[in-house]
Amino acid sequence: MRGRIRAWAALCLFVTRPGVADAGTPQAVFAEPRLTFGRTLRGSIVEHDVWLQNAGTAPLTIAKAIMTPPLIVTAMPRAIPPGDKGRIHMRLDTGTLSGSFRGQLTLLVNDPVRPEVDLEVECIVLPPVEVSPVPAFFVAGRRGADTAVSLDLINHEPQPLRITRVESASERFTTALETVQPGERYRLTVRLRPDGPVGRATTSLTVSTSSRAQPAVEIPVHTFLHDRVYTFPDAVDLGAIPLSQIQRAPELLDTLEQTLMVYQEGGRDFRATLQSDLPGLRLRWERGRDGDRYQATMSLDPSMVHVGTVQGQLVIETNDPAVPHVTVPIRGTILDR
Repeated sequence: MRGRIRAWAALCLFVTRPGVADAGTPQAVFAEPRLTFGRTLRGSIVEHDVWLQNAGTAPLTIAKAIMTPPLIVTAMPRAIPPGDKGRIHMRLDTGTLSGSFRGQLTLLVNDPVRPEVDLEVECIVLPPVEVSPVPAFFVAGRRGADTAVSLDLINHEPQPLRITRVESASERFTTALETVQPGERYRLTVRLRPDGPVGRATTSLTVSTSSRAQPAVEIPVHTFLHDRVYTFPDAVDLGAIPLSQIQRAPELLDTLEQTLMVYQEGGRDFRATLQSDLPGLRLRWERGRDGDRYQATMSLDPSMVHVGTVQGQLVIETNDPAVPHVTVPIRGTILDR
C-alpha cells in the first residue's frame, strides 16, 4: 500500500510541475504605436499621456526607458499587472527645435517576445514667424529679363504681427513687401536687378518684426544672373590627385572626368566650338537634340601630368551675337605623394 501511495504522489508531482513552471508570460503592447503632438509654437512645452498595456498572464516590469532628446518621461509605472495598463507621461520642450521632430521612446521590459517596445513620437515645431514655403530665396534669371521670387511670412503668435523694415546690403536684387492678411500674413518678393553683375552669389536679408520672440528674421538669398549663353558649372574643378595613384592606375583619370553644360536661353539654332589652353586636357563635346545646348566632358591625359597646380581655361566660341564667346576657368592639383 505504501508503495502505491509513493507512486501516486510521484505521478501527481510530475503532472503538476509543468503548471508551476509555466507561471504566465507578460506581453507589452502600446495602445497606439505613434504619438503625435501636432503643430506647436517653438518654445512651448507639450505633454501627453500614453498607455502601455499588459496583454499577458504575468506581471510586466519596465527596466529602463530610452528617449530621443529633448523628449523625456516624467511618470512611468515599474510594473503592470496582467490584463491591466500603465500610464506613461511624456514631455517635450520645443525651445531648441524647429520644423519636423521625429523621436522615439524605447522601453526595456521583461516580455520574452518583445524585450524592447518602441513608440514613435512626432511633432511639427513652428517658429513665431514662419517663412513659407521654404526658408530661403533661390532666384535665377537671364540678364536683361524680369525675374522675381516670392515667399510668405506667416504669423503663428496670438498677437498681430507688424513688419517694420526689410534690409539687405546686396546690390544684386531689390525687395518688395505686400500685406496679404493684416497682422497674419505678408508676401516678400526678391527681384533680380536685370543689369546686375553676372554670376552666382549668396547673401541674406533681414526682416524686422514686432514679435518679441522673433524680432528679426534672417532669410538667405541665393541669386544667379546669367547671360543668354551660360555654363553650368561656372568653373571646372578636376580635383586633387596624387601622382603615384595616376602612375599605378592611369584609368583613374577617366573616372574623374568632369562634365560641363553650355546653354543658350531662348535660341533656336545654337552653335558653339570649344577649345582649351590647358596642355594635356582631353576635351570632347556634343550638341543637344533641341539645338539649345552642348555637353562637354574633360579629363587629364595621364602621360602629360606632372606635380603642381593645373590651371587654364575653356574658351567657348558661339554664334550668338550678344554673347560671342564665354570663358570658363579650369583648375586642379597633382599631388606629390
